[in-house]
Amino acid sequence: MGEYLKSGWSVPRSQDFDLKDFALGVLEIAKENLQRDGELVSTAFLVTDKQLQCLSIAFADHEQKPAAYRELVKAAQEAGASALITCNDAYWSTKAGSEDVEGYYPGKLAAEGARECIMLTVSGPGIQTWCVDVPYVRSGKKIEFSKATESFGQAVGFLQGWAQDGVRVQ
Repeated sequence: MGEYLKSGWSVPRSQDFDLKDFALGVLEIAKENLQRDGELVSTAFLVTDKQLQCLSIAFADHEQKPAAYRELVKAAQEAGASALITCNDAYWSTKAGSEDVEGYYPGKLAAEGARECIMLTVSGPGIQTWCVDVPYVRSGKKIEFSKATESFGQAVGFLQGWAQDGVRVQ
């Protein structure tokens, strides 16, 4: 792998593999890990016709994040992936209008004190992008999760060049 990606595991893809069910399972594991560890390692899953591969994504700050995700998109393209699932600890905003996207810069939501969330994306060149955000609040050592919100058809800013174009989210 490259500078930002580390291979975790790879398994054959079963005939009855269900992308949505698998992604929702990833989300539940992410919630458990966040509750237990207080942090979440950014993770991606490449889905090809024959296999499922887990990758961890490591970046030190908002400056390195775009390069890390460019590397992930390149790995997905080279693997011939039909879908890419990403799961990240992020900041959450209900604002997604064009003026909010235009004024976005890396670290903006954190600087503005936005709530934290787990952000799960399922995307691919031939599928409609599906995002699930689960906002949460830290209360001492406990994490209190809010209701998940779903969105469809949005282009995910850190996955440029990978999935179908649409409204851009960061």
